[in-house]
Amino acid sequence: MTIYILYSADYELYLGGNYCDENEVLINPTKDLLNLFDKLNIPLTLFADVLSFLRYREQKLFGFPENAENQLKDAIRRGHDVQSHVHPHWNFTQIEGRTYKVNADFFLLGKLDDDPEKLYAKIRNLLMTSRSYLHDLLGTVNKNYQCIAFRAGGYGLQPNSAIVMKALRDSGFVIDSSIVPGFVLKNKINEVDFSMVPKMANYYLDSDLTTPSKNNQGIFEIPLASCTFSIGQNFLSQFSYYSLKFFRARSGQGASAPSAVKEKGYPIQQVPKKNSARKPKHSKLYNFFVETIDNCFNYLDCSTDDEKMFQCTKTYLKHFDVVNKDVFFAFNMHPKGMTKDHFAALEKYHHKLTGYYQGNIQAIRYQQAAEMLVKNGLKTKTDSN
Repeated sequence: MTIYILYSADYELYLGGNYCDENEVLINPTKDLLNLFDKLNIPLTLFADVLSFLRYREQKLFGFPENAENQLKDAIRRGHDVQSHVHPHWNFTQIEGRTYKVNADFFLLGKLDDDPEKLYAKIRNLLMTSRSYLHDLLGTVNKNYQCIAFRAGGYGLQPNSAIVMKALRDSGFVIDSSIVPGFVLKNKINEVDFSMVPKMANYYLDSDLTTPSKNNQGIFEIPLASCTFSIGQNFLSQFSYYSLKFFRARSGQGASAPSAVKEKGYPIQQVPKKNSARKPKHSKLYNFFVETIDNCFNYLDCSTDDEKMFQCTKTYLKHFDVVNKDVFFAFNMHPKGMTKDHFAALEKYHHKLTGYYQGNIQAIRYQQAAEMLVKNGLKTKTDSN
């Protein structure tokens, strides 16, 4: 078995609004992230929120999209990858300084219209817009560039997942990387329920999200690795993490707590900080036990706890320890929320991973994964791009 890890980052601003400018929110931390991956000599894939660039341009705000485009082209020059991340609500958003007037009714692809035919047409139009934009932008840097992978905004393949998957395939996509096995998130904005996805490392999806298609047809799914720890396992993980922080502080090797995080923005599900109700303060011990009970489900979105990410990866891969069968899984990041502690944990995580799996694990780009799939007989639909 060969294990392929696809390090990825959702290249996006805060969707509710930003407390500082777009360079500080996204451009600068992504620059640091790219530098780290260059240092590690492994590729990173940026899932670019293209519709935000287009919306800024429509409203005569050219600084951010120009800086973002230059950064994406630089990433390609350096051997990294850029793929499609779509938040459809941008088409219905008014940008007012650093805040956004958002119509959250259109946050999910599957809710853009009640009529199935119109819904399909609208979804496909957005997907084709994103693909064409990236081809036009990045094809000037690398003539072999292809936009073949997709991640839904908010992991939102639902509702109407069959229509979303058909539009993806008909738009020329080969890979989806939106599914987090076991993840459920339902509120006024999100409608994520991945509790019933196939219990397989990888599979092809052609219609619904629960039934894998056959004969190498459909969209190839590369999920984000996830796992569920028992309360006991989670307690030990939390205890080890905070004990290590305490030991390093006492020995002078580092801070006893993560670096202070400057709030740079707020999500679409949250009101701005100035309008938020004051949260009650609790003791560190209280917070420790709450985290132990609440955070048993984990998935690979970069945190400051390298050991917990490593254990989650090991737990996930144990389910798919099949000889002569390759496994592809994704590790995700959100540069807008990353600090030096995230970067340090990410580097330690990668070294632990390569040390444990030795030559059986390889970090690749999504374009490399697509080339491997096509070579192995994946049937794709192509377009003029």
